[in-house]
Amino acid sequence: MAVDRLANIPAGANVFLDANVFIYSFGGQSNECRDLLRRCATEEIFGVTTLEVINEVTHRLMLAEAVAKGIITRQNAAALKGKWRDVAMLGDYWTLTSRIFGLNILIVASDESRLNRAQIVRSTHGLLTTDSQILAAMNEFEIDCLASRDGDFDHISSLTIYKPSDI
Repeated sequence: MAVDRLANIPAGANVFLDANVFIYSFGGQSNECRDLLRRCATEEIFGVTTLEVINEVTHRLMLAEAVAKGIITRQNAAALKGKWRDVAMLGDYWTLTSRIFGLNILIVASDESRLNRAQIVRSTHGLLTTDSQILAAMNEFEIDCLASRDGDFDHISSLTIYKPSDI
């Protein structure tokens, strides 16, 4: 496993984008993440992600918005559960999430075959559910570059992991 900075992803590379890249870009926490998404949008880099990743981005942005608006005090889904009137009033999270669909990124849906392969990945690499689905998708599409700040992938020798260095 090699680790490098997001800015060092070579032009023309196929890169899988993890949820935290979107979160740090949309939240203004990382210029490197923002620049990576710009490079994908301009086809300098071929970005790939899954619907599961987008769902995670949606979830995390919803929680962040609820904290920012004082509905909950910490980003915890249990704290928001049951506050359906407040949840119905949230919308900034979706405005941000929907930007993904205009970024020229290939978004792949899951299927039963990949879910089964993800179980093999979990057994082999000890990854949690969403991370195992990411690696199964990467294997399926023969992508060996991952843009993520998640350290759970660091022990997988077949990957080159690109991480933001400005967080």
